Amino acid sequence: MSSPSINHIPYAVGNRYLNSKTHHLLTLRYIGSLPPSPSSLEDDQIWLGVEYDDPSNGKHNGTYKDIQVFQTVQEGSGSFIKYIQSSKGGPLKEGNSLIRSIEDRYGSIIPNVTSTSSINQEEGQDDGINTEKEEKVILGSSSNAITVTLPNISSVKERVGRLEKIRNMGFEDEYISCLGGDKETKNVLRERMKSLKWLNLSNNLLSTWDQIWEIVEVFEGLEVLTLNHSRIRPISSDLDLSLDRKERFLSTFKRIKELHLSDCLSSWREVCDLIPLFPNLETLHLEANNRLDRLSSIPQGALRELKELRFGGCPISRWEEIVTTLYELPRLENLDLSFTPLTTVPVCSSNGVKLDNIKLLILLESNLSSWKDLDNLSICIPNLTNLRFTTRSHGHDDTTTTAATSKRNDETELNSVDDKSRRSICIALFPHLTSFNSNTATTNERRDAELFFISFIQKQTETNKDWGKARYEELCKVHNVTQTVVDDSKGKKLKVGMKGRMITLKIYTSLSPSQEHDQQPQTISILPSAKISLLQRKLCKTFGLPITQFQSIQIWNTKPLADGPGIEKVNKVSVVWEDKDVGWWFEDGDEIFVEFEDE
Repeated sequence: MSSPSINHIPYAVGNRYLNSKTHHLLTLRYIGSLPPSPSSLEDDQIWLGVEYDDPSNGKHNGTYKDIQVFQTVQEGSGSFIKYIQSSKGGPLKEGNSLIRSIEDRYGSIIPNVTSTSSINQEEGQDDGINTEKEEKVILGSSSNAITVTLPNISSVKERVGRLEKIRNMGFEDEYISCLGGDKETKNVLRERMKSLKWLNLSNNLLSTWDQIWEIVEVFEGLEVLTLNHSRIRPISSDLDLSLDRKERFLSTFKRIKELHLSDCLSSWREVCDLIPLFPNLETLHLEANNRLDRLSSIPQGALRELKELRFGGCPISRWEEIVTTLYELPRLENLDLSFTPLTTVPVCSSNGVKLDNIKLLILLESNLSSWKDLDNLSICIPNLTNLRFTTRSHGHDDTTTTAATSKRNDETELNSVDDKSRRSICIALFPHLTSFNSNTATTNERRDAELFFISFIQKQTETNKDWGKARYEELCKVHNVTQTVVDDSKGKKLKVGMKGRMITLKIYTSLSPSQEHDQQPQTISILPSAKISLLQRKLCKTFGLPITQFQSIQIWNTKPLADGPGIEKVNKVSVVWEDKDVGWWFEDGDEIFVEFEDE
């Protein structure tokens, strides 16, 4: 039997379909025979070259016997499907229209003039007789494998299908491919759904922005449009974008204030071709676009209203490009750079370009590794008030150990301190910060953090003190602290790891100089982030006391006597109602006085 002519195949290159067998989403890239078969033969087998949305479903890059038949956007996402005519349909399946999906969920868009109950009454039927109608519905997540019977579903749809009151509507994973419907249905839908503000069409089968325009045009009140996991043809590929067509797009898309285009395989150039058609955008989501790796100038006049921009998961790695590009956005306040391969933040360029408008920065699972990066970041974004920041662990991660000891397995500078110390340093570096990792930074915490930062900088050797200098000098003046320099002439090395973060305290139980100094005092090591109450418990173990009696141990910081050997008490630090951190009171090598009180 001869194969069908290409002209009779009911598919179009560039359109989106489902694989009829697997229901995997795909884009049709090629229709024809495979080389080296001569295309002139009428009985040549027709093949469909497709690109799957999920590359794991593909087999190659559009090649056959080392010959490039079609191009794929993603590596390894291509495949060939034999076209076979069948009474049950072809190898590809079209998606659903939005209007049909709305009616399947909410009932008829055009209200019935006469209800079922009135018909029953006119026909003399008794209301007590069961006249329920059953409807079979295929579960959307079952790939047509599960069908359920829903009794009296029409009455349920009538109760919930009040389209006039719907503000949010989602058809994610329902394979929407077009608006559908006739002219009358569209007009009724436009009148009934003026209150709709948010529409989610993620994981769709939409192919062009003309199809998007047709949908948005119907919903006059729409402000938020979610198109995540789409594979819409880039606007730049539509060479016939005439002035009239552009004006038509602008008049409709100007309603949209928030646009979600995460995981759409968009490049920055394609985004720049699109955004001028959305003149009033305030929020733009571009997460997980693995082709978005470079930033460049934004089209003149575009994104002038943008307040929030999210690049989470995009392979952006050049901080200079980020600054020079986003500097052009006058109202941008919120920026997300989480899960990006950004490894360093260099010193601000000589032209002084800064992101003064940014108030919120999200840097989760960051690859930044040094304090200098954070210092440069605080200079480049000087007015930051809200920071969400975590670092990525590069070594083997033992969750149990990390949770129990706060010990990190990779010893970068940022991971060489515990979480609380890093929080304090971040609060101190950013002078306007009021929230860190979703927790408010109070006035008292800021004071404590800035004093801790001063102490932290003073402990650095000169070879490591290449960051935070300006902020250190500023805070020393604010808190009236004398600047000090660590003597590095003896080749002192900074300790790393858990022990490197601990401080050692010398314990004295007598203030009298009669205590022999030829016998070294006892010492105790503890993290500066530990509470004084924990220090009391450790002292119980040192002196062989039950831990339950820790409150009987009173601790004082000390200073040397001015007129001879010995020490004197200064401040009592073991105050129950003010359980501050050890690092607040003590530095490495300090001498403490301990006395015991009867409970």
